[in-house]
Amino acid sequence: MRNSRIMKYIVASLLIALTTLIPAGASAQTTLADADSAYMAKEYGKAIELYGIVAETEGVSVPLLFNMGNAYYQEGDYGKAMLCYLRAKRIDPSQKELNANLRYLRSRIEDSNKAEQKGKRLKVTLDEPSFFQNIHTAIAVETASNLWAVWGAVCFILFIGGAALYIFTRSVIARKIGFFGGIITLICSVVFVAFAISGARAISSKENGVITAFKVSLLTEPGKENESGKDGVLTKGTEVRIVSEETDAEGNVTWYKVRLNSDYIGWVAADDLELL
Repeated sequence: MRNSRIMKYIVASLLIALTTLIPAGASAQTTLADADSAYMAKEYGKAIELYGIVAETEGVSVPLLFNMGNAYYQEGDYGKAMLCYLRAKRIDPSQKELNANLRYLRSRIEDSNKAEQKGKRLKVTLDEPSFFQNIHTAIAVETASNLWAVWGAVCFILFIGGAALYIFTRSVIARKIGFFGGIITLICSVVFVAFAISGARAISSKENGVITAFKVSLLTEPGKENESGKDGVLTKGTEVRIVSEETDAEGNVTWYKVRLNSDYIGWVAADDLELL
């Protein structure tokens, strides 16, 4: 009799949990469908608002960030569009359509920055990466960290198999295969896990940002504009690297020193830039 009451209590608790979770999930799906419908109807402002609601309630995903980035682009907000695309790329760098849109948006922003040079011919793209930076990008940025983690797990399982082969078999050939194969797969497992950790750190890195203001002048000192500061003008959507920051008495960041390349280095207000 007592066990029967316990089972009834468990079943009732599960039913209550389901009735609270299902409407929330259904509501999120409805909101997402409404956002997609608004985008198809070219109501981009409404679509952005609805996508934002889904992001707050359900979290972000590559498709959500991609669609939101498209909506921002159609609204003419290249800064927010760039943020969405880059954040989606951090999650899954293999999406071809996302990478195509990102390349096109970068070309538009480069054209805007060139138009601000007033006759000068300065480079308006990020510094060319070094050989080792290219390797790091290929490992940590262009390849998903989850993929490296899977390969690390597979190699570790193979290592266990090699160790078992070495321990439990008497054949000399089998023991050699198990020994050397186990060493190789263990090394590969460690390397792949290190790659996965590097990729995870790259996702959470705050070393890059995007200009979200319509136009900013790079200042030689925080809050101090001069002739050299007026020359470095960057437009909305420009990707920059964070060199350093300045905070107020309460610890809030008020200024960022950013670098696009050797021609564009200076300070921007924190409100004019958003970190990835």
